[in-house]
Amino acid sequence: MSGIVRADAIVAGAGFWGCTVARRLAEAGRKVLVLEARGAVGGNVRCEADPETGIEVHLYGSHIFHTHDMAVWNFIRRFTEFNGYQHKVLANYKGKIYYLPLGLALINKFFGVELKPGEVADFMKDERHSSAIFDAFFRGYTSKQWGKAPEEIDPSIIKRVPVRDNYDVNYFKDYLQGIPADGYNAVFDRMLDHPNIEVKVNAPFALQDMADAPVYYSGPIDALFGYKFGHLPWRTLRFETETIGVKDFQGTSVVNYTEAEIPYTRIHEFKHYHPELAGVMSAPKTIVMREYSAAWKPGDEPYYPVDCDESRALLGKYREEAAKIPNLVVGGRLGGYKYFDMDQSIAAALAVEI
Repeated sequence: MSGIVRADAIVAGAGFWGCTVARRLAEAGRKVLVLEARGAVGGNVRCEADPETGIEVHLYGSHIFHTHDMAVWNFIRRFTEFNGYQHKVLANYKGKIYYLPLGLALINKFFGVELKPGEVADFMKDERHSSAIFDAFFRGYTSKQWGKAPEEIDPSIIKRVPVRDNYDVNYFKDYLQGIPADGYNAVFDRMLDHPNIEVKVNAPFALQDMADAPVYYSGPIDALFGYKFGHLPWRTLRFETETIGVKDFQGTSVVNYTEAEIPYTRIHEFKHYHPELAGVMSAPKTIVMREYSAAWKPGDEPYYPVDCDESRALLGKYREEAAKIPNLVVGGRLGGYKYFDMDQSIAAALAVEI
C-alpha cells in the first residue's frame, strides 16, 4: 500500500463508514489516502485475540453484525463469511435470569403466568403489569446508562418498548446476522487491501491538511473545528476485563444487570460469539468484560450522543461550518453525532456520492 504518490481523496477515520467509502473510491479508480488517528484500523469494532485461549475479545464492547439490508449484506460478505451466530440477551434482576427483549418468555416467568400470544396486549395494558416490568428491567438500567437518578426516568418509556407476543428470544429481528468467521480485524484489512489505497495509522486529520483532494471525514465534528463552539456531550463507557479459570462463566454472550444498585450495566463473555470454534469453547478459561456507563469528559472515548436541545443547537453550528468547506464530506457515527449500528454505517457510506 506504499506506492501511492498522490492522493485523489483523503478518508479520515477507518471504521466501517470510512473503510466503505475508501473501498468505493478505490474501486472507482481513485488513489485514496486513509488516515487513522489510532494505532490500528477498525474503530470501535477493533478486536484482539487472547494468545492463551484464542478468544476474540471485543475491545470496545460487544459487536454483533445484523441487518435486513441486502445491499449492505452483499457488500460486507465480499470481505468475510459469517458464522451464523444469533444474538440472545439475558437480564439479571434480583438474581433471577430472564430473556430479553420483552416477550412471552420474560412476562410469563416474571409474573408466574402462562399467557397465550393473543393475551399479551391486554395483559400489558394493565398499569400494574407495565409498571412492574418497567421498574424491574428499565428504570435502573436506563438510569445507569444515561446517568440519571432512577426516579428521573419517565415510566412512559415502557409504552415505547416493543412487546413481542411470542417466544422469539432473538434480540434482533434482523434475519441476517452473525460474527465474522475469522474476526472483525480481518474484515477491515480486506476492505483496505486494494492497490489504490494507502493507510497511515497514528495519523489524525486536521483541516490544514486539506488541499485540492476531497476529504471524507468520520471523526468528531466538533474536534474538526477545534471545539470552537464547545464540546458536544456524550456518554462514555469503561470496561473491566478479567480472565477466569472456568470453562463457562454465565452461559451466554451478554447478561444485562438491571438494578441501579449494581454499578455495571452488563457482562460480556466473548467465547460464546464463536460456538463453531470447539477449541475456544472447550478451553478451561474464559474472558469476561464488565461494562460501566459514565459521564463523558474531554479525552474520554465518545460512545453515545446525548440528544437534547443544547446538543442539537451546537451540532447545527458545526454543520454550518462544515458546509462552508468545499470538498468536505462529514459522516459516520462521530461525524454525524448519531448512534449507528454497523450496518447503518455501511448503508450511509454506500449512499455517499463518490
